[in-house]
Amino acid sequence: MRVPESNVSAIRQSLAFRNRGLLGALLLVPAAVAVLFSEPLVAEGSAAGMAMDFAGWVLFLLYATFRLWATLYIGGKKDTELQTRGPYSMTRNPLYFGSLCFALSAASFLKSPTLLLMVLMLGAIYSGAVIKAEERLLEGKFGDEFRHWSRVTPRLFPSRGLLGSEESVEVSIRALRKEVLRLWAAALLPFLAEVVSHLRAAPWWPHFHWLPIY
Repeated sequence: MRVPESNVSAIRQSLAFRNRGLLGALLLVPAAVAVLFSEPLVAEGSAAGMAMDFAGWVLFLLYATFRLWATLYIGGKKDTELQTRGPYSMTRNPLYFGSLCFALSAASFLKSPTLLLMVLMLGAIYSGAVIKAEERLLEGKFGDEFRHWSRVTPRLFPSRGLLGSEESVEVSIRALRKEVLRLWAAALLPFLAEVVSHLRAAPWWPHFHWLPIY
């Protein structure tokens, strides 16, 4: 049974769906600013700090892998074809998973447990509101094919045991170029975060100790 067109239109006009980018910014930007001017909880060069740096690099590589991999498969076919192979066989939303890894890597590089918590909260909101709304659109377009795929494939976090791939895929060069440019910009994150971490550790940096955020 397909979702009626009136319901599809309502989903497209829903507050969460239309403002999904703004939603993330409203939650994360104030938290990031507060963290920037707070006393670091995790010391630079400590064992915990090195562990968070390592986690940041792992998460950043996961971000790059899933974003590029998903772009190779979905290209410009997002609204015309239901993709269920490659990264889409492991998770129904590899692009969102990649974006979540990017946000978590930023919090890890900044060595901020509070920002990590905020990112996880935002991920839960996206999964329950934004992603759910988008998937209702897919159900409206692809019906039983989508419902079967959604029953066996996790919504967000990949399951490696489900991986199903192909020897070749049709690639959209335009979509790939756009994603590569985004990745080049994102590559600045580890270096900027390292600079910010050293600034926060400096004794002359303004620390608002009354803020309960680290």
